Amino acid sequence: MSNAIVISVNNISKAYRIWQTPASRLTSPLLAGVGRVVFGDTVPGRALARRASSGYRDFRALKDISFEVRRGEAVGIIGRNGSGKSTLLQIIAGTLQLTSGSVRVNGRVAALLELGSGFNLEFTGRENVFLNCAILGLTREEVEQRFDAIAAFADIGDFINQPVRTYSSGMVVRLAFAVAAHVDPGILIVDEALSVGDARFQLKCARAIDRFIERGVTLLFVSHDASMVKRLCSRALLLEGGRVLYAGIPNDVVNLYSKLMADGGSAEALASDIAALQGGQAESHPTVAAAIAAPATPGLAAAPPTATESEIDTLRLRLKAMETVWRSHLHKPELAQRVEKLLQNERLHVQASGKEFSYGGELGRILDLVILDADGQPRTWFNSGEPVTVRTLVEAAEVFPEPIFSLTIKNTAGVEIYATNTLYSKQPAAAMAAGARREMEFSFGLNLMPGHYFVSVGFTHFVGEELVVIHRRYDAVKIEVHGTDRTYGIANLWAKITSRNVS
Repeated sequence: MSNAIVISVNNISKAYRIWQTPASRLTSPLLAGVGRVVFGDTVPGRALARRASSGYRDFRALKDISFEVRRGEAVGIIGRNGSGKSTLLQIIAGTLQLTSGSVRVNGRVAALLELGSGFNLEFTGRENVFLNCAILGLTREEVEQRFDAIAAFADIGDFINQPVRTYSSGMVVRLAFAVAAHVDPGILIVDEALSVGDARFQLKCARAIDRFIERGVTLLFVSHDASMVKRLCSRALLLEGGRVLYAGIPNDVVNLYSKLMADGGSAEALASDIAALQGGQAESHPTVAAAIAAPATPGLAAAPPTATESEIDTLRLRLKAMETVWRSHLHKPELAQRVEKLLQNERLHVQASGKEFSYGGELGRILDLVILDADGQPRTWFNSGEPVTVRTLVEAAEVFPEPIFSLTIKNTAGVEIYATNTLYSKQPAAAMAAGARREMEFSFGLNLMPGHYFVSVGFTHFVGEELVVIHRRYDAVKIEVHGTDRTYGIANLWAKITSRNVS
């Protein structure tokens, strides 16, 4: 894959003029023109200019945005409604004029923007296919060669010969994506389009995008589905108020977005987190970093010390070796006791966290977090299928009648593999008094395929209909899962395979 820059966005801004009244559309430009032409830079001229400007205000949807995208990159753009995501994509796609700045795009662009964008509603689906392909640079002969494949991908049946105005929103997206998938774009721009079709079509689109990425197609992807952004993209931007708050690996960007949503839109609340990420960790994947800091508490393991990745690897190998020795010499009680003591010591050191991202903590705190094996010992590596317990110690600073405790397991790409909480699982937690401490345990079989995973925990509650975050700790502990056979995939379902002869 070439490192050539295919999209260069330099200090672009977009302002929309919002008129106070319909009449202002006529009177304001007229007054401004008379003042400028007749009176010039005089007292009457300036007075007319002020009167003209009172009839409107300028809303800046984008404010001095700059970034570059290299060939073959998949870049996600996330942000709240009104943050400027769609406006930015339309400017890059060339369907919207910018106010200032410059955009340089090098390559054939296929854009899935607003529903029906680029379609003539009175034309049939067939006619729109030929029209859009021609706009994207294909000859009529090339379109005829690909039309059957486009129609099969869209899968809208005889509606392909009906006017687009008779289509449902899902059918429009099907046809638009089918065209984009068959014009060999150098750059694919997708704005929430994949959230419209049914599950089967969304899977088909996801697979098509995977093939695009494998072929080196550049992807700009906007979605409120954070898991899709983390799965598809190698880099992401967080937009807020028309500005780029942060750019980095998708998992970090999604974590910041989650905090932004939980805090009700306070971009200032992210300042310290962004500063920490920009201190040298922003573009790297999560690694073993500082240990979980918490006071020692009866019944919970003591907080582990800081350890480097190489130290963790060394300790892990020693732990595995000692457990192997222990299992092979169980008939020697003295050796077993010595090895058990060593195991307890080593396990404390390997209980190290990933690059944790946390927020909240004023109303209550998650003081401690430990992953336990079937023997109740802290560990961070397991065999697939082993029973594990995630134990947390929480403290309430206020009264919580219905506290909610959550657990999430993500892979190294930041995709949620499993998530549950006491509300969804219909296992409600009892009320907590101010100053109360409680141990919470999530016990389950670790039925995951070999790999590295991150454990996140949360402490929330509802005030009326509003969810209030008490404390969240994302990617707090990194665990390692080893396989026991050559099964592959994401989850290990431990299928029992039987056979019988039949006559």
